Amino acid sequence: MKQYPEEGEAIMELMPHWKRWGYEEGIEEGKEKGKEEAQAEIIRKLLLHGFTPEAVSKAVELPLDEIKKLM
Repeated sequence: MKQYPEEGEAIMELMPHWKRWGYEEGIEEGKEKGKEEAQAEIIRKLLLHGFTPEAVSKAVELPLDEIKKLM
């Protein structure tokens, strides 16, 4: 950076944008993972309460093989 101080300044100006982008991307990934975990928990509870995998598949609009993975 000592050799090219103008590049160092430009990088320092961009870093907050990178940091914000990474933060926002992390938030979105966390939300998506949370939704998937919540849906999996609901599916498990339905199965435990006697719903057939076929009925759960139809209700949550997921393929039957995805439901069976959670059994």
